[in-house]
Formats: sequence, C-alpha cells, structure tokens
Amino acid sequence: MKPVVEGFPFEHTPIRSIPCVVLDLETTGFAPPVAKVTEVAMISLTGDAEEEFHTLIDPGVPIPPNITDLTGITDAMVRGKPTMREVLPVIASLLQGSLFVAHNVPFDWSFISHAWREFYQVPLQMPSLCTLRLSRKYLGLSSNKLGVVAQHLGVKLTDAHRAMGDTLALKGVLRELWTVLERKGLKTGGDLLRAGLIFPTTPPAR
Repeated sequence: MKPVVEGFPFEHTPIRSIPCVVLDLETTGFAPPVAKVTEVAMISLTGDAEEEFHTLIDPGVPIPPNITDLTGITDAMVRGKPTMREVLPVIASLLQGSLFVAHNVPFDWSFISHAWREFYQVPLQMPSLCTLRLSRKYLGLSSNKLGVVAQHLGVKLTDAHRAMGDTLALKGVLRELWTVLERKGLKTGGDLLRAGLIFPTTPPAR
C-alpha cells in the first residue's frame, strides 16, 4: 500500500479534518544510510478516530553511547526486535492517504524514504507538514525544540527523546497549531498549500 499523490487531495478539506499521521523516529545518528532507525511511533488521526503504532527496531548496528545517553535505548533493548524492512508495510499502511507530520519533517522523512526506496524501489511521495517549520514561522520562540514548543502551547511532554513520548506531544502541538493557523485565516488544506506550509510530494532536502 503506497501513498501516491495525484494532484493535491486536501484542497477543500478543513485543516482539522485532514487525515494526518504524526510520527517520530529514534535513530543511531543523523542521516541514512550510515545511521539506522531504533524506534518508530506513529499516531494516525482521521476525524475522531486514532490508531497508534509503536515498536523498537533492530538497527543491525551498535547504538553509540551518546545516543543511548540521550534516548535510553540500548543494544539489548533492540536485539531481536523487527527490522525497518519488516515494519515498513505497517508504516506504509498507516501513511496511506494521509498527511505526513513530524517535528523536523526532513529528518524523519529521510529515514523512511531511504527504507522506502530499498523496499519498494520507488521514492516516497506524499504531502507533508513540518511543525518545526510552523513553530519558527508563527510562534516567535527563542528555541523551537519540541519540548519548548509543547510547553509554550500548554502541551504535556513526558518521556522525551523516546518515539511515542514525542509523538504524543506532537499530536497535541499539531492541534494547538491548527488554532494558530485558523486565526491567521488558513482554513483548508489548499490554504496551507498556497501558503507554502504543506510540501505536496516531498519535503526539501535536509
């Protein structure tokens, strides 16, 4: 099941009704293919319905000590867990027909897109929205890290630097940012697209 964009699908969709998948990855480093994914968390938001997916990933390489210090994820925790290739069909199913949402989309996109090319032999193409970019544009904060943005918007963040903890906070941040955008007169997916806030097929390179 591969998300394929044929024209922009959310032109007239009210922003709160756009089907979204908010997600976060933990990794062994900063960029594939050298760095690998160690954890995936996703929450699919369609109307009032939510579907969660979370798993540790066996990266097939040692996790650097500084990454373990940051995330708490150890080699022992990921040993024997599914590989990225094994979970990619689940990821694809959740992403189908949705808006890809992350706090720094180019980072998370780069890892999923790398796996996508390896598994499906085609590039990942679907609409995406970056809450980091929205925060920089509209919130006027000195730092736009997820924890700072969440605190500013009154969203609780627990278990930071773990995929599901960050994804749950991101869900709340997105809902608060919808309010910010609505107050700016941005009501539909088409409004966001024309304002340059949605990347229609692929985000810019990191």
